[in-house]
Amino acid sequence: MADSTASNDSLRRRSRIRAAEVRRRVLDVALERIEGIGLTIGFEHIVMDDLIREAGVPRSSTYRLWDSKEAFVSDLLAEIAAETSTKLADDETLAISERILFQNVELLSSETDRRRVMFEVIRVALEHNYRAVIASVAWQSYVGLSASLLSHMESSARADIEQALLSGSDSFIERMAEFHSWFSRILGYRLRSEWNGDYRPYAVVISAVVEGLGLRHLGNPGLVDASYRGPATITSDDPEWTLPAIALVAILERFLEPDPEYDVEAAMETVRGYRAAREAEEQAAALAADEEQQAEEAAG
Repeated sequence: MADSTASNDSLRRRSRIRAAEVRRRVLDVALERIEGIGLTIGFEHIVMDDLIREAGVPRSSTYRLWDSKEAFVSDLLAEIAAETSTKLADDETLAISERILFQNVELLSSETDRRRVMFEVIRVALEHNYRAVIASVAWQSYVGLSASLLSHMESSARADIEQALLSGSDSFIERMAEFHSWFSRILGYRLRSEWNGDYRPYAVVISAVVEGLGLRHLGNPGLVDASYRGPATITSDDPEWTLPAIALVAILERFLEPDPEYDVEAAMETVRGYRAAREAEEQAAALAADEEQQAEEAAG
């Protein structure tokens, strides 16, 4: 009798879970699964009862939110669009670009050396970015939504997904435009006058080339992944380049030009200050990690 009462109390507590929490739990379980395997065409691998059980929510509450698997998938796709489109930025690529700049700040005094630094950043960072993009589950899901799934969705779900993709893409492009603006100015470049100071088209073209070559890699990996001859950098007069990096050099030539008003001393001072700030952040993070580890060891 006591076991029966406890079971009933447990069921009542579960039934009192708010609809918003039920929705969040079930979607989070589904998102976690997709994070591991990527987005696929079709959702035969998703079993609603499995999601409900893993999320620990009442079955009746779940089916009041979604009266069919198709309704759930539509909601899930909008969530995927919102999640993945905000994860497109590759923070490690930005960090690599900064490190190359920080290590060569003294070379900014020469226009020739600045150009070589710029090319080294492009050569190394774009190769990393390309590899990170084609390996990214978030990017694969983004492409799947953008290129395939939208054409099969009914109109109301399509509108929600398109809006989520648009919002995330806008944020990504704004962030990339801000980075390219700062980086090019530090290295003595500016946008050509026809772009009216707007770095967003530059960021859009760069990301489109990288993502497009990621797709082309599926059919022509030998060509896309091959090494090619490119311009001299700070590490070599005749370095090996990959296709994404060479493409960015061509884009740069069309969008940017040397800035005749470039202030060498101001730029070098800015980089030194930025480098010091980054080093302080890294030291603080390392100290915090050490303290956390010591606390765990003491508790154990």
